[in-house]
Amino acid sequence: MAAGPAAARDEVAALLGTMQRVLGREHPDTLTTRSELARLTGQAGDAAAARDQFAVLLPVMARVLGPDHPDTVTARSELARWTGEAGDAAGARNQFAALASVRERLLGPGHRRTLAARTSLAHWTGEAGDPEGARDQYARLVPIYEHEFGPEHPRTLAVRASLAAWIGVAGDSAEASRQYAELLPVHERALGAKHPDTLVVREHLAYWTRQASTRRRGWGRQK
Repeated sequence: MAAGPAAARDEVAALLGTMQRVLGREHPDTLTTRSELARLTGQAGDAAAARDQFAVLLPVMARVLGPDHPDTVTARSELARWTGEAGDAAGARNQFAALASVRERLLGPGHRRTLAARTSLAHWTGEAGDPEGARDQYARLVPIYEHEFGPEHPRTLAVRASLAAWIGVAGDSAEASRQYAELLPVHERALGAKHPDTLVVREHLAYWTRQASTRRRGWGRQK
C-alpha cells in the first residue's frame, strides 16, 4: 500500500473499480473496499466527501449485510464521525447518540466500542455548543474507563483530560487547572515526560492556570 492517505485512497479507488467489475457493486468484499475508500478520503482531507460516500454506502450495507452487522455499524460510526468533521457537530452528536444505544444493545455497556461511541457523543455534544453536557458525560465516563481499562491506561487518561477541558470551557477554569495538575504527574509516570499527550496536558495546565488567575484578578477588581 502506498504511503500517505491520499496515495492509499487512489490505490483503493483503482482496486474498487476492478472489484466492482469482477464481484459486483454489492458483494461484501466490494462494500468493505468502498468503506475503506470513504475512510481514506476523509483522512486525506475531504471530510465532506467521506461523509457523502458513507451516507450512500450505509443503506446498501444495511440491506445487504443487515443493520446490526459489525461492518454496517462501523459504517454508521464513520458517517457520524465525518459528519462532525465536515462541520455538522449537532448532526454528529445525534448520530452518535443513536449509535451508542446500538453498540450497548449489541456489545454491552462496557465494551470498548460502546465506550468509544459514548466518548464521541460527549465530544460532539460539547462541539455542538453544550459544554456542560459534555462535562457531565465525560464525568460519567471516567469511572467506567477506570474500571474497564485501569486508572493509568492511555484511554482513561484521554477521557480524564477531556473532562478537565470541558470543565474549563463550561466556566470553571480553577477546577480545570486543578484537574490538569493532578493529571500531569500521572501522564509523566504512565506515558513519559516527552510523550505528546503529556506535553498537551502540560500546555493545557498552563492555559487554565492563566485563565483562573485572570478570573481571580477580575473578581478582585470588582470588589
